[in-house]
Amino acid sequence: MSDDPALGSIGHAVAAARECLAGAGLSAADVDVLMNIGVYRDANIVEPSNAALIQRELGMHLDYEPGSSRPGFSLDLRNGACGVLNALQAANALLVNGTAERVLVVGSDAHPGGLADAVGFPYATVGGAFLVTKGIDDASGLGAVHLQPASRPDGAHPGVAGYLDLKAMGRDGARTITVEVADDFAEWVTGVARAAVRDYLANHPDMQSDSTVLVTNDAAPDFAAALAADFGFARHHQADTGSRNAGSSGLIIAYHQLIRSGVVAQGDRLLLVAGGSGPTAGCVGYRVPAGGAG
Repeated sequence: MSDDPALGSIGHAVAAARECLAGAGLSAADVDVLMNIGVYRDANIVEPSNAALIQRELGMHLDYEPGSSRPGFSLDLRNGACGVLNALQAANALLVNGTAERVLVVGSDAHPGGLADAVGFPYATVGGAFLVTKGIDDASGLGAVHLQPASRPDGAHPGVAGYLDLKAMGRDGARTITVEVADDFAEWVTGVARAAVRDYLANHPDMQSDSTVLVTNDAAPDFAAALAADFGFARHHQADTGSRNAGSSGLIIAYHQLIRSGVVAQGDRLLLVAGGSGPTAGCVGYRVPAGGAG
């Protein structure tokens, strides 16, 4: 993960990716596909793809340069805090069908004007990265992803909405963003996360054990604690990025914070839960393989 206050969204994604690859003893040349799940980006850049900019900064398969080993592929995949779960679904499909052997998922957010302390902008300027590879056995690694949208009336606020007022922004569009959080968002997102976990455990009863750690993004205050109490998880960890939400990288940051705490051992089960705008929530099980989590 990356939390250097001097960096923007691209810088955080690159720093987190480099740290992740270094921890695995790999380089950018070893990555087949890069997926960027970041939402709030430097200068509100839409084109070129932010993933392509991250790929360039990493030096990952730059096929336009002499000596490049092979072309690389990168894409933006945006679904807020749940984007990481969509990326894991897509990565699994690529790994299963043999299209890729290693998929790098990066998430980062920043105020488009570089204003990390901007009033009304609820997100921390941070980044995180996951490296996803083929499993070493059938009993460990990631399971199937389960996503659970909330049922809300047509036209209802999605919980969190970020947008540009095109009429009002004038020449300041590259530095402007408005983020609205509904008054009932915490209640709604916790409710849909509760439904997601309930459905997941019904289909994966082995995940509800004494060795399972509930790991969540910071969708709402005490998000992890509330879910842990509902389902009887003795251990839980929620992403901690201070007074501002971790955004798209929340679940990734929570995972890395938990691993760094040293409390996770081989064979432990993790239930990774993310909740975000929609409201939508989802979860995926993970069993720590031999050699520990990384």
